[in-house]
Amino acid sequence: MASKEKFVQRDLIKTNSIEYRKYQINLADIASKKSTLVVLSTGLGKTIIATLLAAQRLTKYPKSKILVLAPSRPLVDQQARFFRRVLAVENEEIACLTGQEGPEKRRDIWNTIKVAVMTPQSLQNDLVQNSYNLSDVSLIVYDEAHRGVGNYAYTFIAELYEKQGKNQLSLGLTASPGHEVEQIKLVCENLRLSHVEVRTENSDDVREYIVSIDSDVRYIILPPEVEVLRDILYDLLETYTTPVRDYGYSIGSSRRVSKKEILQTLGQIRREIGSYTKPPKHLFLLIKKLTAALRIVHLLEFVGTQGLTPTLRYIQGIYEEIRNKKSSKGVQDLVSRVEFRQFENLLEALVTKGYRHPKADAILEIVSEQLSSDLDSRILVFTRFRDTAAEVTETLEQLNDARVSRFVGQSSKGSDKGFTQKQQVEVLEGFRNNEFNVLVATQVGEEGLDIPECNLVIFYDCVPSVVPYIQRRGRTGRHTPGRVIIFVAKGTHDEFYHWSVIRKLKKMPSALKEAEESDDSQTSLEDFVQDTEEGVAPGDTPLSPSKREDKITVIVDSRELSTGVARELARLGVVMKGESLEIGDYIVSEDVAIERKESNDFIQSMIDGRLFPQLSNLRSAYRRPVLIIEGEQIIGLRAVNPASIYGALASIAIKIQIPILWTRNAEETAQILYRLAHMEQVQEKKTLRTRTGEMGSSDAETLEYILSGFPGVDTVTSRAILSEFGTLEYIFNADKKELQKVKGVGPKIAETIRRLLTAKYRD
Repeated sequence: MASKEKFVQRDLIKTNSIEYRKYQINLADIASKKSTLVVLSTGLGKTIIATLLAAQRLTKYPKSKILVLAPSRPLVDQQARFFRRVLAVENEEIACLTGQEGPEKRRDIWNTIKVAVMTPQSLQNDLVQNSYNLSDVSLIVYDEAHRGVGNYAYTFIAELYEKQGKNQLSLGLTASPGHEVEQIKLVCENLRLSHVEVRTENSDDVREYIVSIDSDVRYIILPPEVEVLRDILYDLLETYTTPVRDYGYSIGSSRRVSKKEILQTLGQIRREIGSYTKPPKHLFLLIKKLTAALRIVHLLEFVGTQGLTPTLRYIQGIYEEIRNKKSSKGVQDLVSRVEFRQFENLLEALVTKGYRHPKADAILEIVSEQLSSDLDSRILVFTRFRDTAAEVTETLEQLNDARVSRFVGQSSKGSDKGFTQKQQVEVLEGFRNNEFNVLVATQVGEEGLDIPECNLVIFYDCVPSVVPYIQRRGRTGRHTPGRVIIFVAKGTHDEFYHWSVIRKLKKMPSALKEAEESDDSQTSLEDFVQDTEEGVAPGDTPLSPSKREDKITVIVDSRELSTGVARELARLGVVMKGESLEIGDYIVSEDVAIERKESNDFIQSMIDGRLFPQLSNLRSAYRRPVLIIEGEQIIGLRAVNPASIYGALASIAIKIQIPILWTRNAEETAQILYRLAHMEQVQEKKTLRTRTGEMGSSDAETLEYILSGFPGVDTVTSRAILSEFGTLEYIFNADKKELQKVKGVGPKIAETIRRLLTAKYRD
């Protein structure tokens, strides 16, 4: 009996691998009966609940698969390691499937495993290409389930699972789905979760496992030098916002205006521009001023909450934008101002003299004190910005006992290269093994990662959202008492964000309670199915490609597979083949290729000079190219004269001779692509293949290019024919029977080649 109380004993759970905690058993049992969103504080074992439920489903459905989804590669690796450690199946039957493996390799692995741990983006790409389906999946686990909103891949996967799964069950896991009831219900609706279970630190069955966390808010007073910098920015901001107010737009004074307010006013003015055939010039001037104002507000936040060196790095990034011709006219105007140069010169002088934000001195004192009292401490410092993470790392490296590492995301910003997923895993392993005792992390460290028990967590800045706040705080106090210190710079964005989160935290318990109690009124899975089926309009096709008699296939550029258009094509039953296309975004036949531009991208491609070379290449490669412009509005999105946009559209239609189709959203784009493909493939019986605009650089590539000009002959077939005959001369002299000996060449293709070789040209 004692052993049962100490460790979990269940089918497919390894002996003595999971400590017995009644609330975890209870939550797994509840989740086995209906698809459930489990809200549980960080460090209380959400992954254990998923594993217990997975073991239960594999026991009940031995031939099924378990699918675990996590937002990033480090999280995927972490989940897979845990499942291998506790689940009693062969290690090779538990696999990580991410973007590092190609689609074909993922498909092969999928067919041989019981547990797939994946990033949702990789799974979505595979599903839209029909690499495999979800029919055999008996459980999907959505880690960090609060992400299941908008166009995030979780929502599409849940929809498809509802259509394909035979023995469906879903489990959502999160430390915080949000502080509004509507937000929580939206997550449940999107992920098809019909029940909510919440456990907090005050829950009866959880309380005994909670250890104390000592929270301390440290208010930081800005020194006069920083206040002088801020005053310069406030004065500069006033010069940009005053003309906007003078024209009657409601926008606060320089010391009250927010980024949200500026963005709302920008949207208002852009909509107004779109209502004119010839917009007044002052509207473009106001957009330029508001664009500059937005940067000033960002600089105010940086200098007030982040530090002097990060602010200087941010300014250097602005100049890099200008050099690369990626900046707006508003930004160019900003850096040309005398006041801005005054601000920059003073900032550089202060940095040269060694001045820094008082947070830097405070963190040195706190970390030094912690390591002095306990040299084995692990300390985690969170900051929102990568530039700040770099400065904090450099600052803490001054301490003899501190072994510091940065931990940042994958994207690179200028010369600052991001961490690859492999580097992220290595840094976490180093922190786990005490190679590092201080980790300075950006947002990537907040979400779900198995960061070892930390004695001290420091918020170097404040976050405006409840979810990262809870995730940051949950990195300590798991098994032993921990400490959280929050820096709040007085009179800055820190203070606003801090009190905003506190207000949201107070609202969250009642929101969660209401969500728990509203299960009966929530839509059931059966209702979802009924609603979906009734909502299919005549002529539409739901997510069941097998029902379609005429298979429509579209070659899709691999960068488009994660877009809403690909998801909508999948809903129409289109078979997609992802390729790295040199020309075009979608290929529907040997004659028709489509370039898709969202409204903003269309304008940006005009500005940076990509547009006309792209479309000229499309025109040269395909007989019937098409341009789709997607979006509600194209005039007024950027400070570009409408005459320039109209001129570009006229040139595309007349000079390049490419028809332009307009759509409002991804759904309309997918409908047009489907109809184009149906017309070409079903009605006209045309072959699907890609073409390049220019002949290859080598003789072999040129020969392939020439031969692939014949209808029905793609690059693969042309290589097979050339390998068989050796030269074009032998190919052109061969009869139909000889041509048909080549794999991929049937009577129709052979007949076409012979007919065209002897056909007389008529102009």
